[in-house]
Amino acid sequence: MGEPRYVAIADDLASRFVRGRWAVGDLLPPEPDLAAEYSVSRETLRRALKRLERAGLISRRKGTGTRLERVTPVNEFAAKLGSVEELTQYGKDAVREILSVVSVTVGQPLAVATGLPEGATRTCVTSVRRDPAHPDEAVSWAKVYLEPQDAQAIAADLGDSTRLISDLIEARTGRTVERVVQQVRAVAVPEEGAQLLGAAPGSLGLEFVRRYYDTSGALFEVTVSTHAGDRFVYETVLERR
Repeated sequence: MGEPRYVAIADDLASRFVRGRWAVGDLLPPEPDLAAEYSVSRETLRRALKRLERAGLISRRKGTGTRLERVTPVNEFAAKLGSVEELTQYGKDAVREILSVVSVTVGQPLAVATGLPEGATRTCVTSVRRDPAHPDEAVSWAKVYLEPQDAQAIAADLGDSTRLISDLIEARTGRTVERVVQQVRAVAVPEEGAQLLGAAPGSLGLEFVRRYYDTSGALFEVTVSTHAGDRFVYETVLERR
């Protein structure tokens, strides 16, 4: 299978920048014109432009347009991650055990912690992940907040599959994960998860909040996972681009 169309468009535009088709500071043609030139939808073109924007080659401002900022990518360090599984640090082999699936209304504290809209209804899936080599010890305790229709679509898969919930949603609904934003912070392990993690309530833990966005920019999944701080190490490898 070839590379996605938006990647090919981004690469072609980048090569035109290098060849001097536009000077730094110039505005690129409007999005409808570029989409017509490449015979693609506006959505596909926007994904290509977003790729160029992340590389620092262009800037996009509403009411102004798309401006060429530089012809070579910004020299930066990038995290070396091949998959969302690597982002979670416990991989595909960790067994998921579902503890509960309930409907919740997003209150103000949860909205602040997750970015979900206050007052919205979400399905909350509470689970632990266990290492098959050490089944008595939970690797993580997590609460996953889903759109009710997405939760219903994957309900039959949750108990038996080791795949990430975002993967199951992609397979069952056709949603595509465009972006995952992760925040990590030190927390006191809450009483609800302490026994499952084999930790003392209030002891030091690491909390990971991952927000999953689809290609339309919609936030469709938020995962809040907690790990016992005395036996979990999060490692990221940075490589110069």
